[in-house]
Amino acid sequence: MKRHILVIFLIFFSSTISAQYPFEQLDTLKYQTYSNWIEYDWSEKKHTIHHTLTIKDFYENHDPLTIQLSTSTIKWDSSYIRIFRNKDEIQKVFEAMPFLGYNFWGPLLVSDFNGDSLKDLKLNITYMSNGLGMRSRIIYLFQTPNNNFKKISFDDNLENGNRNERDFGHNGKFEIITMTLNGYEGHNYWTFDLFNYENGKLINVDDEFDYPIMIQFLNRRNFKITDKISSEKMKGFKLNLPEAIDTR
Repeated sequence: MKRHILVIFLIFFSSTISAQYPFEQLDTLKYQTYSNWIEYDWSEKKHTIHHTLTIKDFYENHDPLTIQLSTSTIKWDSSYIRIFRNKDEIQKVFEAMPFLGYNFWGPLLVSDFNGDSLKDLKLNITYMSNGLGMRSRIIYLFQTPNNNFKKISFDDNLENGNRNERDFGHNGKFEIITMTLNGYEGHNYWTFDLFNYENGKLINVDDEFDYPIMIQFLNRRNFKITDKISSEKMKGFKLNLPEAIDTR
C-alpha cells in the first residue's frame, strides 16, 4: 500500500514539476506589491479618471512616492503617468492606452529590476483577451540616479497577472521575458525572448542563452519546447525589441 502511495506521489510530483515553462525553474526576482489604488472619477468636470497610489518610505531618505495614472474620457488612448515625490510632481510621461476599470486591476510591483540598487516600478495593464491569453501592456519605470524614471512600455501576452523576471545567467542579474505568438507551417507557437535593461534601453540577450524558444499552442496546456522547429530556425523569430515598444 505504501509503495502504491509513493508511486502515485512521484507521478503527481513529476507531472507538477514538468507543468511549467523551462525558465520557470530559474530563480525569480522578488517584488513588493501595492494594490491600494484610489480612483478619482472627474469625468464630468475635467473629463479625466485618475488612479492614485502612494508608497511611504520609497526613496532612500524615506520620502514617499505617489504614482497617478490619468486617462482622458474624451480621447481614450491618451493617458499620462504622473510621479510625485512628497507632494511635488517630478515627472509626467505619456502612455497611449486607457487606465480604466475594465482593464485596470493589477498591483503596482516594486523591485530593483536592473541591479543598480534603486527601486523601479512595473505595471501589467490588460486591454484585450483573444482566447489564447491576455493581451497586455507591460510598463516599466526604471529609476535613474537623479531619482526620475525612464519609462519603457510594450505589448505582450500574459496567461496570468505577471510574468516574473528570471536569472538566466545565475549571476544575480534578472532577464525580462516577452511572449509573442507566431505562425509556422500551419501551426501557432508561443515565442519567448529575453531582454536586459542597459543604458536607458532594452537589449535583446537571446544569443547568450540559446533563445528564443518556441512552444506549440495546442488545445491543452503545453510547456514543452517544440521539436518541429530547429533551434537555428527559432532564431529567425528573434525580436530585436518587444512589440510596440515606447521609450520616454
